[in-house]
Amino acid sequence: MPAGLILLVGPPAAGKSTFARAWVERGRIDADGVVSCDSIRNELFGARVDVGDDPAVFGEMDLRVAARLAAALAVVVDATNVMPPARARMIAWARQHGRPVTVLRFRVVDEVLVRRNAGRTGDARVPTDDVLRYAAVAAQHTADAQLFDEGTDVVIDVPGEAEGVSPAEAAAIIRLDV
Repeated sequence: MPAGLILLVGPPAAGKSTFARAWVERGRIDADGVVSCDSIRNELFGARVDVGDDPAVFGEMDLRVAARLAAALAVVVDATNVMPPARARMIAWARQHGRPVTVLRFRVVDEVLVRRNAGRTGDARVPTDDVLRYAAVAAQHTADAQLFDEGTDVVIDVPGEAEGVSPAEAAAIIRLDV
């Protein structure tokens, strides 16, 4: 798979950020190649979480993603990406620059999501109801057919605890030419 857009898709606590960090640590992608809405929010606004900041956060995310794609560099988008409109923005940038789109889908059972989220501290912890809501949305809006209809070229399910694999270990298993 040539360099392009790599969307990490899954609810909070699914292991997306851990996976992305492991890819950077393993040299699979450079640190600037991971564009994280949480990191951008922290850069712009510190530890606070306020949905009123979302336009600035996602505007900056779009700029960084578009710049990487315009330079023919791979970019990993570390956000939930469970709703079609969120993916549509990113897929449009990829298509504008003639880059392929890969979805790495994180399917994690609710009990594991709740347990992982409970282990988070401070602003990293998401209200449990929100975690479960995102999981339900992901289950409804990330089927293969829908992702392909939206313009995804490749869908890969990231192995997880059900297969005895941690997110960091999954990063060693999944190899793309980035």
